[in-house]
Amino acid sequence: MKYIERYTSCNNRIIKLFGRAGVELSGEDQDKQPHFAKIIENPDSKNPISYYLRIHNGVLFDPMGPYSRRGRTLDTKMKRVSKNTFDFYMTYLKTNNSIYLTKAQRGFLND
Repeated sequence: MKYIERYTSCNNRIIKLFGRAGVELSGEDQDKQPHFAKIIENPDSKNPISYYLRIHNGVLFDPMGPYSRRGRTLDTKMKRVSKNTFDFYMTYLKTNNSIYLTKAQRGFLND
């Protein structure tokens, strides 16, 4: 029964989703808008904070790029990244300065 105990202790997780502009999505916006970044806070784990970004074809998904209109129909997934990569990507979402996407892309490839 050790597996059941492990999963029942995860009830106090906090999940934060971030949209196209880099702002946190509220409860009703989470269903309507796509999210591009996610933070999972789990105090019971040995890694209390995990950072995730949306990827497409092995690279970070650019919500202002050529596939931005097809974001819902593309085969994208969330992948765990480092805090530094996450911070660069969030700065890109907030400022639309492509140098931060480049730095996030380099950090993603080195993770």
